[in-house]
Amino acid sequence: MSSSIVSSSSELTTGQICLTCTRCSTIYGISNLLNCPTCGGILQVEYPEGHSLSCELLSSAFTGSMWEFSSFLPPLLRKNVVTNGEGKTPLKPSRVAPNTVFFKDESKNPTGSFKDRPASVCVSMAKEFGCTKIVTASSGNGAAAAACYASLAGMDNTIYVPEHTPIAKVAQTLAYGGNIVKVRGNFSKSYELAKLAAQSPQVMNVTTTFLNPYGIEGDKTIAHEIYEDLGTNPTAVFIPVGAGPIAYGIFKGFKELCAIHSNLSMPRIIAVQAAGCAPIATALQLGTSVRSEKHPATIASAISDPLEGYEQDGELTVLSIRATQGFGITVTDSEIINAGLELARLEGLFVEPASAAAFAGYRKAVNDTLVEASGLIVCILTGHGLKDSTAYIDNNKPIPMTEYFSGKKL
Repeated sequence: MSSSIVSSSSELTTGQICLTCTRCSTIYGISNLLNCPTCGGILQVEYPEGHSLSCELLSSAFTGSMWEFSSFLPPLLRKNVVTNGEGKTPLKPSRVAPNTVFFKDESKNPTGSFKDRPASVCVSMAKEFGCTKIVTASSGNGAAAAACYASLAGMDNTIYVPEHTPIAKVAQTLAYGGNIVKVRGNFSKSYELAKLAAQSPQVMNVTTTFLNPYGIEGDKTIAHEIYEDLGTNPTAVFIPVGAGPIAYGIFKGFKELCAIHSNLSMPRIIAVQAAGCAPIATALQLGTSVRSEKHPATIASAISDPLEGYEQDGELTVLSIRATQGFGITVTDSEIINAGLELARLEGLFVEPASAAAFAGYRKAVNDTLVEASGLIVCILTGHGLKDSTAYIDNNKPIPMTEYFSGKKL
């Protein structure tokens, strides 16, 4: 893959947007580049000071989508923006929790999850670079989003998913035109295969971990929308986390807002993980480096990311959370399901188990006095319940059946 190296970070002040390595600080031009060729570190998009205040906006052309925040996104020709109205999702006040608790309902995105945001940016950048194909690894939500946006862009695709990906997510991906390949083992195995399949400059790997630097830019628009709806930054944000790009993206978005509005404070970012797969929360709790989870086991498949072979993703997530005085918290599968049922029955919000983990984490943090119940709290609900609806079926409680008898009152 081609790349162009910028000689020094000072050149950013001239108005050039670049890719910067988070490990060795080497700077590259915007291109179809994944990890840093110099050291293998994670790349992120870096904008020159004042960029968001001075660049030409695409917002007037994309009212009603996250592209209203195009001044905070990578530069694109208007014709290359691949959008399906993603973003601008509702921020709903809780019906039963304190009136300072809100739910950011990402299930209202076109394919039913927040993954439409990074997929839109990644596929748009692929089109900008002249790519003809995208590949991705996903536990399900990213697969559906990638298939949808690839089809809208007229691009070929190959999508690698773990063998036990929920069938509803597989079906949705197929419906959008996804060319699915099931991979034996956990998500990390799919991740490695997707990397191998994207060696040509005509192919972009849009895996929405930290591998593709442009996906984070879509994730961060969640922060901008929260600020827009509340008129301020919240006290804390509870986020269900696998590798953590959504947490890092939201952190980056709030950091941008604090740089623009001097009166704002950075909210605490709380990473919620399932107890059966919690490499990031464990590192945060113990103050250690991130270690991959050798035997992931949780009902929340969307956040079951063991980070095997790419622990540096977790390290970057941990750094961003610590920078906000945030913390990691784990919740059991039972706590996740109970939170999901409470959201459905009391809040009218049907979300998949991974999404419910955010609310479960909030409940646990309040009970353990880790956050103030009176704080301005946002829980990120990342995906719709129909993505993994069978998780809520109690196999030990059979559904009653009756017979129909004409003329007989039951």
